[in-house]
Amino acid sequence: MKQSCPQNLLHVIGLGLDGLQSLSPESLACLEKAEIIAGSKAHLQTVAEHPARKLPLSNNIVAWIDQIADILQQQSVVILASGDPLFYGLGRLLTERFDRQYLRFYPQVSSIQLAFNRLGIPWQSATIVSVHGRQPDHLEQALKQGKSPLAVLTDFVHTPGEIARLIQDIRPPVQYHMTVCSQLGATEETIQSISIEAAIDSSFPSPNVVVLEAQPLTPTLPQPLFGIADKDFHTFPDQPGLITKQEVRALSLSLLRLQPDITVWDVGAGTGSISIEIARLVPDAHIYAIEKTAAGLTLIKKNCRRFGTPHISPIRGVAPAALDSLPAPDRIMIGGGGKAISEILEVCCDRIRPNGVIVANFATLETCMLAKQQLQNKGWIVQLLQVNIARSATLATATRFVPLNPVILLQASRPFPQPDAGSDQGESNDI
Repeated sequence: MKQSCPQNLLHVIGLGLDGLQSLSPESLACLEKAEIIAGSKAHLQTVAEHPARKLPLSNNIVAWIDQIADILQQQSVVILASGDPLFYGLGRLLTERFDRQYLRFYPQVSSIQLAFNRLGIPWQSATIVSVHGRQPDHLEQALKQGKSPLAVLTDFVHTPGEIARLIQDIRPPVQYHMTVCSQLGATEETIQSISIEAAIDSSFPSPNVVVLEAQPLTPTLPQPLFGIADKDFHTFPDQPGLITKQEVRALSLSLLRLQPDITVWDVGAGTGSISIEIARLVPDAHIYAIEKTAAGLTLIKKNCRRFGTPHISPIRGVAPAALDSLPAPDRIMIGGGGKAISEILEVCCDRIRPNGVIVANFATLETCMLAKQQLQNKGWIVQLLQVNIARSATLATATRFVPLNPVILLQASRPFPQPDAGSDQGESNDI
């Protein structure tokens, strides 16, 4: 509950690791007049010679703030905090307890500001996450989105090494390089640039800030024949996670029943990941990757160059119109469709060769059921597969599962024609 009238002011002064040296004249003047100074033992050590009464932070921070609230009824209090108190600091708790008109903040340059300035990285568009005394949920989300630059405030549990381990477990859509900025502002300050792999078994002085930057992709060689890692594909810069995930790709390919020398339509190819996997598995296949966006078409071409699959034909166009001029397919992979799914399926069913197979991935049940009903009405055999995948992630001593978005896979095939009872084939046993 907020205390609306504490009678006196609560001054909150931010300190860096250099102690009082970089305080502004205003902050120093406020500190000199203080009669009661509160803060952690480390912060109070910087003002050990000050004659004011000291109020050390206890393990029970709520009781400590209650004590400060009682004192404010009689006189003002100065609190010493770290960096900018309103940036992942004590300031949030104080603004929840006291009306802002009774609070005065004197921020110091934050460790995040120092880190980006030490590295010379513009940070107006940076993503900043704290795992200091917090669960890594927000960090996991930022990593899965491929945010860059990304700064992480650490603690003794969520260390740079554990963050590196988390990155390996999550397998983000970009390749990160790590810089650990330790004891910023102190004479012992160190800046260490290190790979994710090397960081896992390394230790760093505390406190520290981790800065992660996306690097140009360099695929690990040799690539597997099947099951290319998501991170090795070029992806959309604004939506790096927009790719058919490796596990879903594997299931989709198994449902396609691939054979040599087939013609494949990959409708809504996106980054081209499905087409590229098919091309590597079936080198003599004729693959047409249809994508409606210019950005997607560019990614398909870049990925084809990266994985050496020149026999894929990227097609810019909107289905179903873009399918009219293509050779009849043996297999059709549908990765998109949306509102046009009925029109797309109509063309696919008309054009596909006998014994053809259609596989489609759906994010919503409604679109999937619309496709299922349409195919069944045409006499196709339809099977659905609901895919719920979670990847393990390790942080500190715990292992947990991070779920991917669920997907519904649809496989459709025509039933094989049965021989007539009176045909020659049926009478052959009588010869």
